[in-house]
Amino acid sequence: MKLFVQADDYGMTTGVTDGIVACGRDGILTQTGLFTNMPSAEYAVRRWRQEMPHVLLGQDLNLSTGRPVTDPKLIPSLVNEDGSFLTSRQHRVKEAETPDHVRYEDAYLEYDNQVKRFIELTGEKPGYIDPHAWFNETTNRAMNDIIEKYGCRSSTKLINPSDSSFLRIGGWSKPVIREDKSYDYSVNTRLAQDPLEYWNSGLKEEIIRHAPEDVLCMLHTHAGFLDRDLYRLSSFSAVRPMEAGFLCSEEMRSFVRDYNIELVNYSYFD
Repeated sequence: MKLFVQADDYGMTTGVTDGIVACGRDGILTQTGLFTNMPSAEYAVRRWRQEMPHVLLGQDLNLSTGRPVTDPKLIPSLVNEDGSFLTSRQHRVKEAETPDHVRYEDAYLEYDNQVKRFIELTGEKPGYIDPHAWFNETTNRAMNDIIEKYGCRSSTKLINPSDSSFLRIGGWSKPVIREDKSYDYSVNTRLAQDPLEYWNSGLKEEIIRHAPEDVLCMLHTHAGFLDRDLYRLSSFSAVRPMEAGFLCSEEMRSFVRDYNIELVNYSYFD
């Protein structure tokens, strides 16, 4: 078995960054996607270079968290009056009323500037590109055009969930959607979906059955530590330290070691 272990939202906040670094340094993390529009992006790149350069650094293209890299006046369909991105919930509400509420030109320009910022910070193009949180047909078209422009790996094209030789580890992090289109990611909801508990209650045995096989397996997380900025930015909070603990746990490290699991990232496909 070849296991891809991903953590999204690297650089979203210093707390999220610190939690992902712990997973790369002390756990089984193999790849993570950087938010280049966030104030913590430079800090995140510095820590990646110093403590986990073996982890493939990709990019999460983001149209729903924080503020854009682009001048907000140039991308009006993506932002609020104060220049911040429309949140995922705001996008979902607008999309229900007007499916084409985001202009292709706005999405393309912001994505392009986010990739340029990645190159400015790291000196190289992203190891892969992944869409963050909210996206639709228009933004996916813009993303695919940016991927082609820079010649990057596309996460959505490398892993095919319908492939019989592909497995996905997960199932614990299922959002409860409220009537107003917001997601219930409350602490109590998250605590009831502990990934390590889920792993030990049956998922581990299922994966072990496939361990000797020539299969690809993806463990996709949003690991991180909590901080004040995260609570202000996202309702998806309490699950992150539990996922960080999961990736750094002795249970996962011994699983990889005892069953000869090969830890890989998207460079495997080159």
